[in-house]
Amino acid sequence: MKGIIRMFITLLLLPFGLYVSAQQSVTGVVADSATQEPLPMAAVTLMRGGKPVAFTNADDKGAFSIAVKAGDSLSVSFLGYRKHMVRVSPGRHVSIQMTPEAFELREVQVKSGRIAGLRDTISYDLSKFTDKRDNSLKDVLKKLPGVDVDKNGKISFNGKDISRFTVEDLDLTGGRYDRLNETLKPEDVDRADVIQHDQPVKALRDKVFTDDVAMNIKLKPGARDKWMATLRPAADVAFPLKGTEPIGGADVLQIGRKRQSLYDAEYDRSGRDLSRSNDVLAVGGTTGYGSGADVPQWLDQPELAAPIDDNRLRFNRSYSMNVKHTAKTVKGSDWRITAGYAHGNEEQTTSNTSSYYLGGSTIETTDETDYSCIKRDNVYVDFTSTLNNEKVYGNECFLAEATRREGVSHIEGTAQGTTAQTVKTPEMRLLNDFSRLFTLGDNTLTVRSTADFHYAPFSLNVDGTTEELKNLLWHTDNSAETVLPGRYFTHKYKVGFAIEHLNLRGRNTSVEVYATPGVEYRRGSMRLNLSVPVRWQRLTAQNRNLLYASPSLYLSLKTGMRSELTAWGGYAMKPGEWNNFVLDEYAFDYRTTYATCGVVPVDRTLSAYITYDYKRPVKELFWSFTASYSHTRSNLMTDMTIADGRYRYCVAERDNSRQSVFLKTQVSKGFFSLHLKTLLALQYAYSEGGQLSMSTITGYRAHTFTMSPEKTFSPSFGTFYYAGQFTVNGMNTDETAQNMLFCWRQNLSYTQTIGSVDITLSAVHYRNELQSAQTVNTLLADAGVVWRLKKVRLQAELRNIFNRRNYAVTYYGSASSSTTYYYLRPREIMLSAQISL
Repeated sequence: MKGIIRMFITLLLLPFGLYVSAQQSVTGVVADSATQEPLPMAAVTLMRGGKPVAFTNADDKGAFSIAVKAGDSLSVSFLGYRKHMVRVSPGRHVSIQMTPEAFELREVQVKSGRIAGLRDTISYDLSKFTDKRDNSLKDVLKKLPGVDVDKNGKISFNGKDISRFTVEDLDLTGGRYDRLNETLKPEDVDRADVIQHDQPVKALRDKVFTDDVAMNIKLKPGARDKWMATLRPAADVAFPLKGTEPIGGADVLQIGRKRQSLYDAEYDRSGRDLSRSNDVLAVGGTTGYGSGADVPQWLDQPELAAPIDDNRLRFNRSYSMNVKHTAKTVKGSDWRITAGYAHGNEEQTTSNTSSYYLGGSTIETTDETDYSCIKRDNVYVDFTSTLNNEKVYGNECFLAEATRREGVSHIEGTAQGTTAQTVKTPEMRLLNDFSRLFTLGDNTLTVRSTADFHYAPFSLNVDGTTEELKNLLWHTDNSAETVLPGRYFTHKYKVGFAIEHLNLRGRNTSVEVYATPGVEYRRGSMRLNLSVPVRWQRLTAQNRNLLYASPSLYLSLKTGMRSELTAWGGYAMKPGEWNNFVLDEYAFDYRTTYATCGVVPVDRTLSAYITYDYKRPVKELFWSFTASYSHTRSNLMTDMTIADGRYRYCVAERDNSRQSVFLKTQVSKGFFSLHLKTLLALQYAYSEGGQLSMSTITGYRAHTFTMSPEKTFSPSFGTFYYAGQFTVNGMNTDETAQNMLFCWRQNLSYTQTIGSVDITLSAVHYRNELQSAQTVNTLLADAGVVWRLKKVRLQAELRNIFNRRNYAVTYYGSASSSTTYYYLRPREIMLSAQISL
């Protein structure tokens, strides 16, 4: 009987056993075909006979498992990617490579004729923005909706500066990208990708959230790895002709995915600032340096003042040479070396009238005319080695830099009649920055050490009398940080110590120990971050112990696929810099003396900001809004007195407060069919506080409102560009009411293309109301012709057609107003050629 029952059960379960043997699981992983990044929550559908029969989702690492039969297929889909179909067999493992595809879904994941949006990445098809009149990548970037390039070459996206700039995913310049943007040709670039919430350290992705923005440039395949050389001979033709000078430059460039190089050299007398090509414009990313120290600036080094385009008032003799090289190694790391030398000899003539409202009915007024020659030499070399993968991150940077700065001035209008002043601020710097990240399962541990050394023998000579300030400064900062990610909560703990020593008329040492516990809550589209930095500082020479706590709360909320809200609030305690309390008294310049009371200043600031960003690439629309507020309480004030045209600032222990409000909104809109980019920015700033003079505090309030419209229209036959800046600013004190000043600047240019010739006319109009109730109108105009040949670009430019030689502007400050008059470059002709080899 038992045998019959056993046989019956076996026959009953046989079909099920056959089904199980045929229906085995298949495992797989879903990843981006280009980056190999996993695609969490990708939808996996089992297809049998053309019909869906089962469904699952990939996990947070892109992995999935689903039971299949022979002959089944899997349909895999993920928002922003082309649907993928693959035939599978039971018991096998498959790798699903998904190809990105920008598309329109309720205008969230979108694609227009030249801009594609995918999650936190905006991709610009540069070929749709480029025309034959563009001379460099920088010219193309200026046309991108949502992207702005300022006069110094710094790039921002939707109002936020980019923190990392790469080409083919390599950082050739270490953040000094302006020269590279001027060297890359428009016909060689394919697209520009803007990455929001950029996390360059791969091991910290999905663990540590950032607000950084990065830009990566992709080249056309035919432009990769080939050497490209360009010669730029030119001449600055002056009147009379005996002042004509040869100028120009040359560069050699190679860009690849594994190796990149740039060599360039220039000589200029046309007013350009060649040293700007070495400015670090992007300060983040994997190759950024740690937080080193700066030598206190005890002296007033003359600098070129430029309220207008600085090449109109710079009389210079400058040259520079730069070398940049980066490469990937066979082990997956990369290294970079950059070096450069720049020399500048600049001259400028200015006149200034300043009025100070320091209480009572008396207004103190000072006048001066300054003839300055500014000499600079800067040489630097840095080497960076980086290892960056999903498991390990390591970075080591070495920087050696030497700078010579010398300002020679002859000032008229002083109590002595004419004063001769020479300010020398040379500096030598050595920096080493080391960091390592270790993965411990899902957790990470990062150690970082920064050490730098400065030698800066400053000196001030006034009419033969010399004062020397020999700075010897070294600094080290060492820290360890661990990140403990969880499902919803990520904990971060950082501890470290810093030592800084300044040897200047005595030994001054600061020892700091700090800790920063923090926790981040992440769920869906919301991130909430609480951080409580605590720092203890010991100032040995001053015998002071200081304890600071600076808690802050950060919120990031994606209110949709097109918009994001960010808010931050915090309380910060910050000590003053060395020059606030180290020296008892010192001369700042020929007419200014500072005296300190030896008390360490401490600022306590309560501040908050809120930003809202909106992007709609399908409409080429980008909008941002920012509002911020800060209130600062200090224990020291500076008592300012003026006597016989001399300024004396005495630091006194006295509680005071100041506050400020800042509002800004910016909208950028492109019109694809019209080849049109528009931009409108509105900005309002308000500040109030007090100025101490002769033991009396005079309250002040300052307002500034600025409206900045901009349009770029670039059809096939020409380019029209307009930019304006309309500013209303004013200041009033407890004793004096000031009139509001309404000033504006309007730029207008038009380029007409006739065959291979471009003819350009441009003008800029300045209207400045001055404190003396006068209104100054200045119109500057230029004209140029460009003849484009196959390998040669010839250009002739007539600058300052009306030969305007003077410019004036008034600024309001805290309880003061200042009007400065500038001497401009004369009418001149620039002849140049660009030869591609």
